[in-house]
Amino acid sequence: MKNWEYVDTNEILTTCVDFLKQQKEIAIDLEFDKNRYRYGFNLCLIQIYAGGRCFIVDPLVEGVVLEDLYAVIEDPTIEKVVYSFGEDLRLFHSLGCFPKNTFDIAIAMRLLDYPPASLAAAVDEILDIEISKSAQKSNWFLRPLSEKQVNYAAKDVLYLLEMKEILIKMAEEKGILDWIKEENEIIDGVSYADIDNNNYLKEKDKHGLSEYEYYLFKGLLEYREKIAEKYNRPSYQIIDKEYLRELAERPKQIYRFEKIRGIYKSLKNDAFKNELWETYQGLAKEAEREGLSKTEKALKRMSSELYQAKKKERAIRDEAKKKVFKPIQKLIAENHGENVVTYIMGNRLMDELALGNLDNLRKYKRVLIERYADELGIDVSPYLTVKT
Repeated sequence: MKNWEYVDTNEILTTCVDFLKQQKEIAIDLEFDKNRYRYGFNLCLIQIYAGGRCFIVDPLVEGVVLEDLYAVIEDPTIEKVVYSFGEDLRLFHSLGCFPKNTFDIAIAMRLLDYPPASLAAAVDEILDIEISKSAQKSNWFLRPLSEKQVNYAAKDVLYLLEMKEILIKMAEEKGILDWIKEENEIIDGVSYADIDNNNYLKEKDKHGLSEYEYYLFKGLLEYREKIAEKYNRPSYQIIDKEYLRELAERPKQIYRFEKIRGIYKSLKNDAFKNELWETYQGLAKEAEREGLSKTEKALKRMSSELYQAKKKERAIRDEAKKKVFKPIQKLIAENHGENVVTYIMGNRLMDELALGNLDNLRKYKRVLIERYADELGIDVSPYLTVKT
């Protein structure tokens, strides 16, 4: 049964925005494609539920202008209720929209000792409503969208406001509402605007390659990105990454070009092969001019001095975790639950605190740590004091 309004013209969008401006809270979710069917990180659909109405905004319709809608999403007087908002936030920021005043239900659930869960599992757990995820991996670029797709998309926002109300009451009863508010307030100050969402190269890619070979491999991957963007295809569909690595190590691999299966069909021809080879040769000349070694590894081994320093740091960290933070972690688990403790005080935070890094220490976490440290007779002041 249809329970949504499809927004595909500026006229309908204006009506939608005017309605949303009058609301105190809206539920919002996105459907996007991240290098699955096309190149890059692309917005495909915006779902919004507020005041008993569900809007399905189609951002792919030519001429539709989203700036007024973005202004609503950025309005700090309207609360945006979301679920596991990380990727959505990255996409919004890449589009120049910076949502304010968010309430992430996934965060609330973690602090209420629920295990990590998909939205479907969360809706089932909190509201005892089963929703289908059968359209989750469908192609959101296709138009027209099927009614099944739109119904699926609508259900991603239909239950969020009701879930929030229930979780707020639970948090008030447990006395942890301030924890949830603090975690959500952090989101307002985060910026992913300068983050590369097409992260195609990782530090581990240096493994086994010389400085010279890595320069070639990196350059070939950059070339692949340009071709992928030109053809608007995910880069992995253009040409196999592993083949480019092999080519960087052994130039004779160019003769295997015709046998490689992982090449985009429109590019499996002599013209692309020749262009690829010319790119390789250009990169090789650049690497020679830079004086890059063909024997020195790209992934440098740690110096003896640095190794000893790291070893000492690791020993200090492990000792602090064992004697100071692990006992506190155990007490938090006993008082607040086994699921919540990994969110409040997981291994990463313990590692940071053991070495005096307070960047990710929330105020409520500091209060908890100091409280339970006091109960255990542990002095945590050396770890929780800002170094000057």
